[in-house]
Amino acid sequence: MMEKQKVHYEPHPVSPERKAELRAQGYRIVDVAFAPADYVRADAEPEQAARRGRRSNSESAA
Repeated sequence: MMEKQKVHYEPHPVSPERKAELRAQGYRIVDVAFAPADYVRADAEPEQAARRGRRSNSESAA
């Protein structure tokens, strides 16, 4: 039976260097847009975890 690969969610497009690095570590690369709702990247900073979409008027005034 085939062993299940670890999945790493990465923002696309992925550079060839980053892709080679993750594949060497045994990861299968999937666009972060398809990550589960409860997925949190270990290397993500808190402000990068913001929702995607349109900004409110108060956010765009800055």
